[in-house]
Amino acid sequence: MSSQTKRATRWLIVLWLAAAAVVGFAVSGRFLYRSFIGSDPTAFPAGAFLQPIAELLLPRGGVTRVGVLWVVGVLLALTLVGYFVGRAVSRSNRRAADLGRRRVLAGTASGVGVALGSLAVGAAGTASRALLGLGNHGRGWWPVANEIFQAKVERTAPEWKEEWKGSRIQSYRRFGRTGWEVSDIVLGTGAIQGESGEKIARLALERGVNYFDTAPDYSGSGSEQAMGRAIQGLRDQVFIATKFCTPEGHVPAGAPVETYTRAIEGSLRRLGTDHVDLVHIHSCDELDRLMDPNVHEAFDRLKQQGKARFLGFSSHTPNLIQVATRAIESGRFDVMMLAYHHGIWPRLGEIISKARGEQDMGVVAMKTLKGARHHGLSGFRGEADAYSQAAFKWVLSNPDVSCLVVSFFELQHVDEYLYASGKGVTPRDVSILEQYDRETRGSYCSPHCGACLSSCPENLPIADVLRYRMYFEDYGWEKEGMRLYSRLEKQASVCASCSAPCLGSCPVGIDIQGRMKGAHELLTLG
Repeated sequence: MSSQTKRATRWLIVLWLAAAAVVGFAVSGRFLYRSFIGSDPTAFPAGAFLQPIAELLLPRGGVTRVGVLWVVGVLLALTLVGYFVGRAVSRSNRRAADLGRRRVLAGTASGVGVALGSLAVGAAGTASRALLGLGNHGRGWWPVANEIFQAKVERTAPEWKEEWKGSRIQSYRRFGRTGWEVSDIVLGTGAIQGESGEKIARLALERGVNYFDTAPDYSGSGSEQAMGRAIQGLRDQVFIATKFCTPEGHVPAGAPVETYTRAIEGSLRRLGTDHVDLVHIHSCDELDRLMDPNVHEAFDRLKQQGKARFLGFSSHTPNLIQVATRAIESGRFDVMMLAYHHGIWPRLGEIISKARGEQDMGVVAMKTLKGARHHGLSGFRGEADAYSQAAFKWVLSNPDVSCLVVSFFELQHVDEYLYASGKGVTPRDVSILEQYDRETRGSYCSPHCGACLSSCPENLPIADVLRYRMYFEDYGWEKEGMRLYSRLEKQASVCASCSAPCLGSCPVGIDIQGRMKGAHELLTLG
């Protein structure tokens, strides 16, 4: 084979791999990003047709299965085409005499190699857009997943303390311009279903909770059905919030007005009521869904018919700040529900204050336990109360927060969670939250994953340094970044004389030592 032919072959393969990366970024990256929003299958091409296939092949989760099916399909298509590209290139470069088994094996090997390369670069393109936010102003799902959903803190205290038993709501707060006085802790029903869920819900309502949040896609509509039974005889005493959703997910932007109205009418049937108090545009990440003329026309119709009273939105997604700001400016929304907890992005306090001050919106704090899974820390508890109680008191210490919503899924939660109602946050509570953050930092970080931490001989809090640099460079919060950095017990100046064993430990290829040195220079200006 001539050197010119070899070069042409290499360039052909390189061009194909570049094309696979672009397809992964532009097509499957977009599908994956949208899958995490949890939209109804109709938000994706041929969604209604593909939904039965997705249900058969993929387990139910917090993402849209049709979207994941599209991602897998695109990556498999890239892999298959890559195989045939590699095989064709190999065959074209073999001499005519090289027939038979040798040529077949060479072609197969080349095809497999290019196929694997296609899969790798396609997946990298997909991840760079959906997870890391490349091409989306840095707004990807990786930091959101780590900061909100994956923190392995505690949802249920390991001990059901005697003094908690019989706890009741002790405080009610004005719910913005809705005029309602709502319990400071309200019932999240994502895990409520069946007789046991109904029992938990009814006990919470008996203890003074007067607001619950549900949705058609919670427990495959099982939540709304259970809550419908739980509120029998209590309808006039409770404030009910649901979502513009179907049992398969959120109604996508551009859906017909009738689709939106049918979604709420379905909720009314399952809840056994003639109206809901609040309807959310849920998990809203895009301005076109937030301000879709059809959803606003549908709500206006529902309100005129007495089927819905107030409009809200919820967001715990990469574009949370942008979406919340636009919602406030529009004046269309009575309520907003945002992810809000100790240690979350500093600007959220400003957004909450703006919503209350400019529009008198009701503000619901969600993900107050960082979307935690049960994860007790042995040897930590001592004389402290529950992590949940400390977290709730911290959230409610913001007077602009109307209430917090948390998912109840055990009877203990009624006692444990309501014990925090009406109580002020203490230094001990803050200490609990800070210690949990320190002790769980190795398993999550914001905005990065923490894979590098064990390789640092100086035990430098790399994730914190990167986050404070992000505040300075990307968010325009220079003073906040510098203030927080100044409080670190150990700063990135230690990196100057380090042999940098952290290099290569970052799964997304960050030059950790370089970024640390740059962060120190930025954050210690003046």
